[in-house]
Amino acid sequence: MLPSVMCSPRCWIALLALLLCFVGVPAAGAQASGPVYLVEEGDSLWGVAARFGTTVEALTQANGLSANAGISPGQELVIPGFEGVSGRLITHVVAFGEDLSSVAQVFGIAPDSLLALNRGLSPERLYAGQPLIVPYEEGTPRALAEASRQLIGAGETLTGRAVAAGQNAWSLQSRNGAGERLWLLPGGSLAVPAEGIPNTALPLPILSAAVEPEVGTQGETITLRLRAEAPIQAEGELADWPLLFLQPDGTQEYVALQGIHALLEPGVYDLEIRWQPDPASGTFQRFQQPLRVRPGDFGREALTVAPETVDPAVTVPEDVRVQELVTPKTPEQLWRGSFQFPSEFYTDSFPSVFGTRRSYNGEGYFKYHNGLDFYGGTGVPILAPAPGLVVFAGPLDVRGNATYIDHGWGIYTGYLHQSEILVEVGQMVEPGQEIGRVGATGRVTGPHLHWEVWVGGVPVNPLDWVEQSYP
Repeated sequence: MLPSVMCSPRCWIALLALLLCFVGVPAAGAQASGPVYLVEEGDSLWGVAARFGTTVEALTQANGLSANAGISPGQELVIPGFEGVSGRLITHVVAFGEDLSSVAQVFGIAPDSLLALNRGLSPERLYAGQPLIVPYEEGTPRALAEASRQLIGAGETLTGRAVAAGQNAWSLQSRNGAGERLWLLPGGSLAVPAEGIPNTALPLPILSAAVEPEVGTQGETITLRLRAEAPIQAEGELADWPLLFLQPDGTQEYVALQGIHALLEPGVYDLEIRWQPDPASGTFQRFQQPLRVRPGDFGREALTVAPETVDPAVTVPEDVRVQELVTPKTPEQLWRGSFQFPSEFYTDSFPSVFGTRRSYNGEGYFKYHNGLDFYGGTGVPILAPAPGLVVFAGPLDVRGNATYIDHGWGIYTGYLHQSEILVEVGQMVEPGQEIGRVGATGRVTGPHLHWEVWVGGVPVNPLDWVEQSYP
C-alpha cells in the first residue's frame, strides 16, 4: 500500500501547471498563416480586429497572444480569416486609371478579399489618391507594379528626390502621405512611382494615365497625362469643366491642364476622359473615376471700397466679359518652364495672397481674392512672366486698367489696376518685357499690382506657376 500524500493548495497549483506543459497548451510564439499587419502608434487589439473584421479572440489565437496582451508599434500581427492571402499589408494609393479589379489583379488578391481588407470601401467609387490596404511581397511579380521603395538618407527632401526621379514634387508628396511637409525622416522609405507600368483598367490603345497631384486642392492646378500606343484624339471633363488634351512636342503623350476653383466645395468629383482611337469613326471610348478635392488653407480679410465697385450691376457684366476672354484654349504652348514674377517687388510676403476670403464694406465673406498682390508704388514696372499673346489691354470698372495675356493651352495671366498700359491687343511679349506700370485704378485701397493666372477658365494660385514647371 502506498503511503498517503498530503499536498497544500499551492502544491496542487504547481502540479497542475506542470501537467499543462505536457497536454498541448499552444506555445506563446505560435502563429497562424495569413497577411501580416505592422502595428502603428495608437493601435489596440480591439481596433485592429475591428479594422479587419475579425475578433480579439481570433486575433490573439492567430498570434499566440494572451487575451489581455498589449501590442506595441512595429509589432507584426497575423490577420486571420484571409485564406490564400499572404505578405505584409501596406497602403497602396489608387492611381487614376485603376479600379478594384485592376488593383486586385496587380497584387494577386481576389476582389472580395480586397473589399474585406478595406471595410466600408465603395467598389464603384474608387477615387484617385484613395489609400487601399493591400498585401505586398518583395520580389514577386506583383511587386513590380507597386511603387519602388527607396531608402531615405540624412538631409534629403521630397523636392530633391522628385527631381532625381523625374517626378512632380507635389504628386510624390501626395503619394507618400506627407501632408504639407517637404522633409523626410532618415532611415524611412519613399514610394517612387515605377515607370512603364500600365493601368490595367484602361483599354488599349491607352497605355497609362495619371493625374498630378492625385488629390486636388481648392485653387490648385492639376495635370492629366495619357500615353497611347497609337495616335488618338482625347477630351474629357472634371466636374463642369471641359478638358482638352494636347500633345507637347508631337509626342504620344497627351496632356490636359485644369484649375480647381477656390470656392469649389470639398468632396469627390467625377473625372472623365474620352478618346477616339480612330478619329474618322466618331466613336468615343470612356473612362470615369472620381477625384477628391480637399479644402485650401485660406485666410480672411475685410476691405472698404467704393460702393459702385461691388454693385452686381457693374461686377457681373465685367466678370462675364473676362470669363469669355480667358476660356478659349489655343493649341500652341507658348511658354516653357516656370513663370517669372511680374514685379521686382517680391519677397516672402505679399499684401494679399490667392484664395483669401474677402468681405467688402461689411458684407459676409462670400468672395475671394483670385490673384496675388505685389507691393510697389505708382509707376513701378510690370513685367511679362512668360511668352504670350496680348488678348486684352484697356480700362475696366472693377479691375481698372488691365491686360490679359494668352500663353496657349488655356493658360492666361492678368495684370490689374495699372496706371499705364504699354502693350496692345495682338502683340507678342517675351519674359521680362515691360508691359505696364503699377497704379491704383479700379477697386483698390491703394497702388499695387494684382496678378492672376487662369487655367482652363479657372483662377489658380500664381505662386504654384512660379515654384514649379507645367506641364
